[in-house]
Amino acid sequence: MTALLLLVAAVMAGAEASPITATIPDGKQIATFTNEKHPGNRIGYRFHEHTPLIHGEIPKDAASAGIDEKQIADMQAEFEMKPNVLVKTVSIGDAEWVPQAWTFYMAPADDGIDMLWIVETQDAGLNEFYGVQQCFRLGGLSNEAWRRQFAETPAFSEYDLWDIAEKDKTDKTSLTYVLRSGTWEPLPAVRETVGARTPLGVKYDTLRANGDLTSMLNVGPYDARMLSPVDSGIITRVNLEKTWICGIYWEGTSHVTGHHPADCLHSIVNIGGVPAHAKRAIRGKIYWFEGTLDQLLAVWQGERGSLQS
Repeated sequence: MTALLLLVAAVMAGAEASPITATIPDGKQIATFTNEKHPGNRIGYRFHEHTPLIHGEIPKDAASAGIDEKQIADMQAEFEMKPNVLVKTVSIGDAEWVPQAWTFYMAPADDGIDMLWIVETQDAGLNEFYGVQQCFRLGGLSNEAWRRQFAETPAFSEYDLWDIAEKDKTDKTSLTYVLRSGTWEPLPAVRETVGARTPLGVKYDTLRANGDLTSMLNVGPYDARMLSPVDSGIITRVNLEKTWICGIYWEGTSHVTGHHPADCLHSIVNIGGVPAHAKRAIRGKIYWFEGTLDQLLAVWQGERGSLQS
């Protein structure tokens, strides 16, 4: 009882009103977020798409998988008490997928959205590496109308910038940044899908490629061209003035990629290493605030205790 009261107190202490509102249009598999501090923009998040990347064996039990069931239950309880938390459950049973259920908790915070992803297996477990793509939509005014109902973010849209303001420029401006050796570096300003491996991605792609990464130059549902590896799974957009941040991070990220007709960023997240009839919890964060890349780095590093790489 004392532990529960302390948990409630901790949640309420951090329960300042968030400027961010989270909704899911009826019957859709995409969440939409608005930010009263950044009017005229809404970002989208697609929960499930395409097919997984798979490697390795399936663990036999929770102990061998390093799964702490009580810790997972405590994390769920914490998120369920967060103010205005959005909860979405997705049943996965498509061809090429192991049947499973995902529950997403998305809790608005002052600087973005705190996220928890619960993966629950059924009669079959998930391989040691089971990489699934998550889609963070940042399309702008130039995108197709049906996509703009979920995401219309002119502040962060590279396609708006390239097709309107920089229409006649040969060298376009990238708004997408990743971390390499502790320094923010832009992804190339190109329409093709490009990306990079985290240390986790290097590990599993090396195994999947039988030790020869030169045989695996493209990865993921959109065949993203792999560039130099990155430090971790954080990827972000900035506005042209670099005064606003809109980024995403999931623990267990193996690859980050950018671009697709929806003008989005992608995290490929390892949700695997789960035996049958078990759960795994994965923490994440969407960052959306007025600030610089250096401020994002400081905030993200400060949260690394709960958001493991």
